[in-house]
Amino acid sequence: MRCVYCKKTFSRNITISELLGLKKIARRCQECQFLFQRIQQESSHQCEGCQKVWTKQAIDQPDYCRDCLHWRTRYPDYRFCHRAFFRYDHAFRTWLKQYKFMGDILLAHTFSLELQELRKQYKSFVFCPIPLSTERISERGFNQVSELLRAAGLPFQELLIREKHHTPQSKKTREQRLITSQPFVYQLSTLKIKGENILLIDDVYTTGQTMFHAATCLLAQSPNKVQTFSLAR
Repeated sequence: MRCVYCKKTFSRNITISELLGLKKIARRCQECQFLFQRIQQESSHQCEGCQKVWTKQAIDQPDYCRDCLHWRTRYPDYRFCHRAFFRYDHAFRTWLKQYKFMGDILLAHTFSLELQELRKQYKSFVFCPIPLSTERISERGFNQVSELLRAAGLPFQELLIREKHHTPQSKKTREQRLITSQPFVYQLSTLKIKGENILLIDDVYTTGQTMFHAATCLLAQSPNKVQTFSLAR
């Protein structure tokens, strides 16, 4: 078997579930498995809203990070809850550069095994990837989030359209991200989501502005619940 990330050949025992196609086969070698750090393995304090990790200095310190306190003020009626698998560290940034910016679409299979966990964690949810603008799709050739879900065999609905073409978030400062104007609109021709549970999915969560813009569009359609998820945080 060849590792989807480092391309080295490795061997491992295939489980019955994998053999029968009931479970995705792990496509990373053991060395690459340990490159990416799962957030739940952290021992320090995590934000209740977005899982940002920091060291809590006092018992009476809020359980929400600075960004989430900001969002709670701006969206007092939205019970947001963001979760992620990995820390957005050097290893993840290196992988993301090769996949997203260098266009190595085969790397969409890198985290298929982890993404399969979403089936159990969000059983009653409709999965919705964050969309790209037409210009970005033309430039990149694919939506990195949709391809991740497709590679993992997860069904999804493209409920939103990105009408505005902004500078990539990775090239903006924190302050610039927080004042980005609403780029999304809801696709009226898609699945009616009134009363549904929706999971918005992106590759990386930084300040949260993209997710809150997207959630705002969906909340106007009266869903039961909108939560958010990203590979890294």
